[in-house]
Amino acid sequence: MRKKLAVMMAAMAATAMVGGCGAKDAAPTGAETKPAETSAAQETEAAQEETKEADAHEAEYLAEFFDVQIKEDPDSAAFSADLKKVAGDEAPAVEGDMTWFSAVKAAVAAADYEELALSYPEDKIKDRLEQYGVKMDETNEYARYVAAALDTSLITSETAKKVVAEDAFTAEDEISLLMAIANANGDARNYLGMSNDPDIYAKLDQAWNSFILFDDSKLAEIGKEAVQNKVTTGYGLKSAAYSARFLPELTLQYGHSDIKHVHQLMGLLNSENITAKVQLEPKISIYQYLPEWGPIPEATPTYEVKEYEDLALVYAVEYDLELEFDNLEDMNRFDEVIKTYAKKNEGNEEAKGLIYASWWQPLYSSTRTDMPETDYHQIYDCVITNDTYSIHPFTLPEDKDEVVEKLTEISDGLEVVPVERFCNTAFYNYLEGEDYQ
Repeated sequence: MRKKLAVMMAAMAATAMVGGCGAKDAAPTGAETKPAETSAAQETEAAQEETKEADAHEAEYLAEFFDVQIKEDPDSAAFSADLKKVAGDEAPAVEGDMTWFSAVKAAVAAADYEELALSYPEDKIKDRLEQYGVKMDETNEYARYVAAALDTSLITSETAKKVVAEDAFTAEDEISLLMAIANANGDARNYLGMSNDPDIYAKLDQAWNSFILFDDSKLAEIGKEAVQNKVTTGYGLKSAAYSARFLPELTLQYGHSDIKHVHQLMGLLNSENITAKVQLEPKISIYQYLPEWGPIPEATPTYEVKEYEDLALVYAVEYDLELEFDNLEDMNRFDEVIKTYAKKNEGNEEAKGLIYASWWQPLYSSTRTDMPETDYHQIYDCVITNDTYSIHPFTLPEDKDEVVEKLTEISDGLEVVPVERFCNTAFYNYLEGEDYQ
């Protein structure tokens, strides 16, 4: 939408310059407007390409999280089946033939807005449709569903005009409607906002300030034995309640422990013209407390040392910053941005020219398998899940089988799932124990 507005503004400005005051010596209007028209056409074409790319990503999202494969020409049976995959078995079937009207009615019910739609009296239906610039008879049996869909953002006013015009219902339309339903039901992405939103800093702070220690007794016992038996030196504990549910193919997971760092990271991404969806997931970092660190400090809501007979474990609140990038190009650029502005190196121990709390070994990774081989390296996250909680010990590929075997021996019946990830070079070196950088 912003690009479309930019196109319109550019065209309006060009017209004003040609036809406005003081233009008596100007060249003929047609000759002057050609460059502006060409530019506007190019901008429009670029915007259309972006829309196609976005639709493709949303189609991938529906396939990844709901096992939905969109038909090229949707019919009522296929759309009804897809509705059930997205909204559950209780989702209604499409009534009759596949039309925009029947699709909107079914979508309103699938998004749990049916009672709202039925509450609209005819005068309110008329008023709401007029507010959106939609010309439709308020006595039409579908009018209340169109009005409710507009008020709940299932559809836009432009889409409503397609509904009223009885345009063909396309694959792109199904993608848009299914994603709107998934969002309405809280089953799609779970995130704070975009990295370039003005209020993203406040939202990050509010999320961080809400994080406190959490635990799972069964996983805690498994983790303790894993550290005692030297299967791992530490691990992260996470809750699925905070999962970003981002599209894996465009997502990086970035771990850190300081909120000021992530504030500055958002500004850094903006300065590099990189945009991403943002979610902050709490992670309890658990590792051995060493005697040379001195007396065990008093516990707080975000930090505690748990003492056992021959072991002390730190439980500290940290975070995984999940970033879903707009495109693969930006995702791949992230590595160089971090290495330039957010990573300590020998000779710059004081971190001059770097953002706050930059680490020697920053940690970021993706499940995408075709990451640049010079910058990302294969590791495994040996995940053990119990209800909504999971622990995440990382290991190198050559140690994976042994680690999985040893974790399975102490997992008390829980499955150990080795998840392939690709991490940045500095963290890979840390896992290998070869380079502090």
